[in-house]
Amino acid sequence: MDDPWGISGPDFVVLYIALLGAALLVRLIVSGVVSSRAARADHAQPGPPPTVYELAFLAGGPDRAVDAAIAALVERGQLRVNSYKQISQAGSRPVEPLERAVADVAQLKTTATIRAQVRGSAAMRALEDGLDRRGLLTSAAAKRQARTFGLVLQLAVLVLGVARLVNGISLGRPVGILVPLVLIAAVLTIVAAVRRTRTGARQPSAAGQRLLGQARSAASGPVPAGALAGGFLLGGAVAAVALGGWAMYPDEELGAALTPPASFGGGGSSGGSSCSSSSCSSGSSCSSGSSCGGGGCGGGGCGG
Repeated sequence: MDDPWGISGPDFVVLYIALLGAALLVRLIVSGVVSSRAARADHAQPGPPPTVYELAFLAGGPDRAVDAAIAALVERGQLRVNSYKQISQAGSRPVEPLERAVADVAQLKTTATIRAQVRGSAAMRALEDGLDRRGLLTSAAAKRQARTFGLVLQLAVLVLGVARLVNGISLGRPVGILVPLVLIAAVLTIVAAVRRTRTGARQPSAAGQRLLGQARSAASGPVPAGALAGGFLLGGAVAAVALGGWAMYPDEELGAALTPPASFGGGGSSGGSSCSSSSCSSGSSCSSGSSCGGGGCGGGGCGG
């Protein structure tokens, strides 16, 4: 038998397609099992009630925590929003670390831009580490191990394909069908490598989900801003955004202005406000209670 490795070209192609599919399936299964086990892990450590920003992280990850900080600062008049949905500092620099990180980058920035810049900040890492130490987040180590396994498996399939391809070319055998299969294996390997290095938002553990459910139950009724409800410091626009996102912001128009747009484009707002930094005159729609919030654009006049 003169077939390379004792297997004919067509048979190897069929085998290689099966290996590609099997490797992808195994990766998905391992990832799902690890995520499921990590989410069920329940090793919560005792500690004080979580802050509203910790609850926001549990409810929607880093972006929700940033949104809650923006809501707090807008509510206190330390940030303002103009008619172009741009957020700027308007008061004293806050003391709370996450709020300070948000305020420091808020220089005519949209919510989406502020999210991106604060997502990897020291304040956000400290917030995540605190939740992690208390066992309220799923294990990052387990997810990294699963992704490493997937990368090694995908790399092994790629190496096998490359070895067969090189062997076939050296023997003058037709390799036209194998070339695109090896390219597919290379693409899948690159994707696996990128996924391994990418750190996605951590999910709440079973203990974190339970704590989040308790907070939502406590906040289901009317709670004054900053009041204790069920042991949690809740109430006001900040808690509403932390637990439910911008859709729960009490001022619908201002909430819509602060919600990141579906697509990023230049120009002004399409939200019906005609207030701009140069058009705050009698008859404009930027008035108390308008889309810019109480007292004008974010509580400080028309962006001027």
